[in-house]
Amino acid sequence: MLKRCISCGRNTKEFAEFPCPQCGEKIVRCNYCRENRVPYKCKCGFSGP
Repeated sequence: MLKRCISCGRNTKEFAEFPCPQCGEKIVRCNYCRENRVPYKCKCGFSGP
């Protein structure tokens, strides 16, 4: 199953999926962006490394 990374926008099979700490929306990050601490921003405005 492919999911789109919130940081880079690429579709990937290898990802981490977790709820936003602020609003609970699911956040999907590819392994590359997660391992390299590429910033992400949720629709609610919450951002993280």
